[in-house]
Amino acid sequence: MAATHASRTADAIVALDGDRPRRLRKAVELAAEGVAPTLVVVRAAAAAPELLEARSLPFEVLSVVPDPPTTRGEARQIARLADEGGWRRVLVVTSTYHIPRARLIFRRSLLCELELVPAGCPRRRLPVDISLEIAKFVLACTLRRAP
Repeated sequence: MAATHASRTADAIVALDGDRPRRLRKAVELAAEGVAPTLVVVRAAAAAPELLEARSLPFEVLSVVPDPPTTRGEARQIARLADEGGWRRVLVVTSTYHIPRARLIFRRSLLCELELVPAGCPRRRLPVDISLEIAKFVLACTLRRAP
């Protein structure tokens, strides 16, 4: 399944691993365009404090630190927020190479509609990132199947 671009409005936009600038930039861009009223920045404690402290943004910013600090932990945390907030549609912004595994894991946890949005990926690390992602995908399909 190919990566998609945000095509409609959503209840929330999630920037996975918010210390990755491409992901955060793309998520903020979508929120600023009015795609969703809420931006969730995962692991934001170390990233973009000016975004979290801004008062005049046209969208709400939530910062979450998942436990455990993995894609599964992120999915569980977002599923809790979606349930509490009554969200029906969530956009998840992540690196292009991460989309297949993130989709698999988030679909196991989220009960609402899910769309993944590619934020690109740095070319200098691409071979390493793809190799690690393949191994993690196999693990997610075999030993770590629980939500």
